[in-house]
Amino acid sequence: MTKKVLLVGLLASGALFWMTAANAATCRPEDYGARHDGVHDDTAAIQKAIDACGAGDEILLAGGVYLSGPLTLSSGDTFQVAKGATLLGTADHDAYRDGGGRTVVPLISARDAHDLTLTGEGTIDGQGASWWTAFRAAQAADSTDLPQRPKMIVLTNVTNLRVSGLTLQNSPMFHLVPQQSNHVVVDGLTIHAPADSPNTDGIDPSGRDMLFQNLTIDVGDDNIAIKSGRDDPVHPGAASANMVVRDCTFLHGHGLSIGSETNGGVQNLLAENITFRDTKTAIRIKTNRDKGGLVRDIIYRNIKMFDVGQAILITGYYPKIPDQDAPQPIRARTPDIHDITIEHVTAEGVAVAGGLYGLPERPLHDIRMTDVHIRAAKGMTVRNASATLKGKIEAVSGPAIITQEGGSLTEAP
Repeated sequence: MTKKVLLVGLLASGALFWMTAANAATCRPEDYGARHDGVHDDTAAIQKAIDACGAGDEILLAGGVYLSGPLTLSSGDTFQVAKGATLLGTADHDAYRDGGGRTVVPLISARDAHDLTLTGEGTIDGQGASWWTAFRAAQAADSTDLPQRPKMIVLTNVTNLRVSGLTLQNSPMFHLVPQQSNHVVVDGLTIHAPADSPNTDGIDPSGRDMLFQNLTIDVGDDNIAIKSGRDDPVHPGAASANMVVRDCTFLHGHGLSIGSETNGGVQNLLAENITFRDTKTAIRIKTNRDKGGLVRDIIYRNIKMFDVGQAILITGYYPKIPDQDAPQPIRARTPDIHDITIEHVTAEGVAVAGGLYGLPERPLHDIRMTDVHIRAAKGMTVRNASATLKGKIEAVSGPAIITQEGGSLTEAP
């Protein structure tokens, strides 16, 4: 498995991508009336520049602040936000309404495209504060009709996608969503939003053959959440597969997650050389009986954690883990989580070492922890799960390992 994933990573780092033509044109929104002063609405001018560019040409935001509503990219586009330039999402909520209705659309989107690049040293800012305020107000009022919020970038069914260099910040909801896509490289991004901003995930990918590297993500929810909410008949049980996440720093946020949608299956993930600091969780697999599927052949290695809430959480329950549960019939969406390798991990200042919570009808199994050293205020709970540990878990208070019904953790020599 490891060789396969590493090979995918090497291919994704260069060999899968096209060469930009030497005579490619540059399309500038200024030529279509953009003021790039952060005050006047440049949406129409930017979209005209995008539409005027042919495949292989570059849409260039060269400098200043381009105030914009939703934009749509197409196959062959290279969308560059240069150093000193900002694409600023409009604070006008109605601009994101699809046809004036309740459905909202992203700031940037593409669908059924290929050979697409978003790059540059500039910034894309979603101006999410007013959206977060409205969302919190609805929550505080116990509303059952929470307001929809736009995501920043949603790229659906895109083949050969590269996103590099940019700073993404303050999205109303998720920042970058490459979904049902393949041959994807995301490299050198900085993503940040306030630690208390709701549902501001950094990256929510689904698909195959993806490389995520050199990322700094500091947000209010999952730093990365790998999804698999749709079955892929060509790849049963592996709609999301062959992914590498490496050389990253995750700050505030909920960690590197798989789920909660796993019904399409997640296989062959390598996550390595990652530092977690001040995240609520670090290594996390989360799903439930309504969204579950096959999750297997996952490797985490060379991981450092500092001051995180929970070091390792693998659970067939989401969002809440019950104190007790009775077995239910096994169905198509019953979570099936096994063959998880966690190695070369150090964790300091941790509140909870972790939890392995399988379902009584389908326990977790083949969870292998090697050279794992965690010092936490509280220990690790193991329920309906079988795991091995070579290393040491220390708890300041209470037992280091809390074994509950159907739980087994064997300490290897």
